[in-house]
Amino acid sequence: MRTSAIASCWPATQSLDLVQAPIEAAANAVEKELRRFLGAEQIEGLWLTASSIDQAIKSCEEFTNVPTCFFVLPTKSRWSVLWNNSWLCDGYDSLCHGLTTNHGLTTLHWSAHDQDTTFQSGAAFSYRACVNGAVTERSVYCGRQDTGWTFYEGGVPLPEEDIQVYEARRKRDRLNERVLLSLIERLGAQPWNEAFYDLPSQKCYVLRRASYPSTITRRRPSEVFVAA
Repeated sequence: MRTSAIASCWPATQSLDLVQAPIEAAANAVEKELRRFLGAEQIEGLWLTASSIDQAIKSCEEFTNVPTCFFVLPTKSRWSVLWNNSWLCDGYDSLCHGLTTNHGLTTLHWSAHDQDTTFQSGAAFSYRACVNGAVTERSVYCGRQDTGWTFYEGGVPLPEEDIQVYEARRKRDRLNERVLLSLIERLGAQPWNEAFYDLPSQKCYVLRRASYPSTITRRRPSEVFVAA
C-alpha cells in the first residue's frame, strides 16, 4: 500500500495530514497558525525545491519530541499535505483544528499503522469542515490498548465512509491501514503514493522554529526511520 518513498521514511509517514487548499493558501494559513501558537518565538519560512516526498522529508536533519520543522507539500489534487519532524510521528491535530476554525479550511488529521511503531497499532482520523460558519467534525478511532482494542466514532459519517465495516466482529478490523487509506482515496487523496505529490513541479513550503527551548529533546533521522 505504501510506495517505496513513503516506506523509506517510515514511521515518519504514518501520519500525513491533509488540508483542502492550494499550496500557497495552505502555506499562508499554516504560517499564520504557527505564529499564533508560538507568539514571539522566531519562525523562518522558505520555499524548497524537492524532487520527491522522501527527499523533502529527509532534508530535515533532526527530529524532536514536539514539532520544530513543518512542511506544506504540493499534490496533484485539491489537497495539500502537512508533515512535521516530531519523532512521535503523530501529525498535528491542533494545527488542523486551527486551520479549520480560524481559516475555514477543510482538514483531515489521520494516522494508520497496523504494527506497533511510536504508538501501539491502530488507525484514526478527524475530518473537520466549516459549514455555514460552524465547524463540523467526524472522528473515528480504533487502537490497541495493551491486550484489548478500543473503537470509537463520533459525529455524522461522511458520504465517502463505508460504515458497514465498523460492524466487523473484531474491533481491529473496523479501521486499519487498508480501510482508512481507501476512505482517503475516496476523498481524492493518496498520501502514501509518491506519484500523488506534485514534486518537483511545485515547491514545498518549510517553516522552522529558529530558536526553541532546550527542554525539547532531539533525535537523529537514523534513530527514527526503520524498515517498513
